[in-house]
Amino acid sequence: MYFLQSNQKKLLTNFNPVFLTVFVLLMILFRSTAEAIVPSVLTGWDILLPIAIYLGQRRAMWEGILILLFNAHLYSLNSSAPIGLFVVYYLLFFFFAQIVAYILYAQTPVSVICLLFLVSLLSRLVLPLCSQLFDQVFYVFSWGNWSFWNVVLNTVLGFFTYLVLSILDRITLKVPPRNITLGDSSL
Repeated sequence: MYFLQSNQKKLLTNFNPVFLTVFVLLMILFRSTAEAIVPSVLTGWDILLPIAIYLGQRRAMWEGILILLFNAHLYSLNSSAPIGLFVVYYLLFFFFAQIVAYILYAQTPVSVICLLFLVSLLSRLVLPLCSQLFDQVFYVFSWGNWSFWNVVLNTVLGFFTYLVLSILDRITLKVPPRNITLGDSSL
């Protein structure tokens, strides 16, 4: 990628949100069609949770909000939840990731796994609370909500999603603003 001219690098960097949205759309399509192939294994997979965390950790505030609003609305249109539920839910985790980024900047595999595990556990409380705002009943204390398999599944698949997004950022030459601010050597 070093052979590209500066305007070509800028164009490639500007297409990063488009590639990210296409990736999210492909994941939504995969999850919605995979239930016929693998019936109950992927039903607990929260596909946008690692994306919200990634955007909160690796994007500027307004860029991350705009990308997440569009993708959460896209996800909301493909679900049976009330419109706006997933937008509020994922924006809460985006802001959580923005705040946590000043304490724990998830850059190593161990820190990414720890952050995703923590967020997967926290999401078990936040989703029922958000659903009550939309007059939906989703019980906090139920086995479907606190299944250890769902937390592990979200952590493992979230790690691979996080990895794919970081590879996408490297391909499109997108540098996280915190790397510039913190003076990271991976520039």
